[in-house]
Amino acid sequence: MATKIWVGVMSALTLLWVFLLAGRGVILLQEPSLIAKAMGLAIMVLPVFAIWSVFSELRFGFRAQRLGEQLHAEGVAELDLKYRPSGKATSDSAQAEFERISAEMQQSESWQLWYQLGQAYEANGDRKRARAAIRKAIALANDAESPKP
Repeated sequence: MATKIWVGVMSALTLLWVFLLAGRGVILLQEPSLIAKAMGLAIMVLPVFAIWSVFSELRFGFRAQRLGEQLHAEGVAELDLKYRPSGKATSDSAQAEFERISAEMQQSESWQLWYQLGQAYEANGDRKRARAAIRKAIALANDAESPKP
């Protein structure tokens, strides 16, 4: 629940920043100087990028959460990780789970395995590959849900 509150606060602050920045861009666009107009136009690009970025990250988070809930509802066992007192998975248990899931993926490929692979990457501290694996799981789950002709 704390994560959802944190995401909400950060999204609200980003939208406030977008609103204030866009206001400054409009003010600069109304100036007679060509340099000010160019700066105003350049500033107007940043809010568009920020809104796109926030939207895509929230969409990724909601989709990943939905897949995690679906995985739990299907009764798929969670990763067998051992944790340090800090709450971080031990590298040995994370590596063992990564190898187990990789071996399972040699026989078949499903969104469930890709999601678990993403969790294993995250437990190993490789966030970039974790996000890529979960994106692949989302794509595979969407393909499975789409109607076949």
